[in-house]
Amino acid sequence: MNTPLFTKLCVLFITAILVSNIIATKMISLGSLIVPAGVLVFPITYILSDIFSEVYGYKASRITAWYAFGANLLMVVLFKIAVMLPGAPFWSEEAQRAFEATLNGTWRILLASLTAYMVGDFINDVIFAKMKKKHGEKRFGIRAIASSMVGNAVDSFVFITIAFWGTPLFSYMVIPSQWGIKMLYEIALLPITILVVKKLRVKA
Repeated sequence: MNTPLFTKLCVLFITAILVSNIIATKMISLGSLIVPAGVLVFPITYILSDIFSEVYGYKASRITAWYAFGANLLMVVLFKIAVMLPGAPFWSEEAQRAFEATLNGTWRILLASLTAYMVGDFINDVIFAKMKKKHGEKRFGIRAIASSMVGNAVDSFVFITIAFWGTPLFSYMVIPSQWGIKMLYEIALLPITILVVKKLRVKA
């Protein structure tokens, strides 16, 4: 597990988690769908989670999840300190309000992200592991998509509810939109994911 390649994948995983949480506070339009901007990056974490579980095992997948949470917590603490510190003489109130609006909601996003990811990824890993036990290393693509369909559904429901409940951004209609885009994302990248798994199996 302690290989340069694993380290690189772990860094990519943590980066995807951090970026998705920062940009998740903005709702974007993708055609007729309204979803958090984090959906542009977050599916990468599920793809990598499946890769970790398939090649390095369930323990590796859990370890990377906790690494990401630790990095996320540190990021949020530093954001909070930056918001609270007095601005420079030329730092306007308008700039401060914009800064706070962008970064002050990160505690709630962190809680939503952690809860949603831990529950969703746990379900994803359990389904993935049971299917792997039944089929062995065969049918990775089917196992990855089937487990992600359930895990992502739970993740989307929990995240949207915790992150946006009681705010103008909240709507349960966002959940199926977010889930659908995540799954299309994963399906589109599935050939690359399978190729990565094959190459990692050789080097593992």
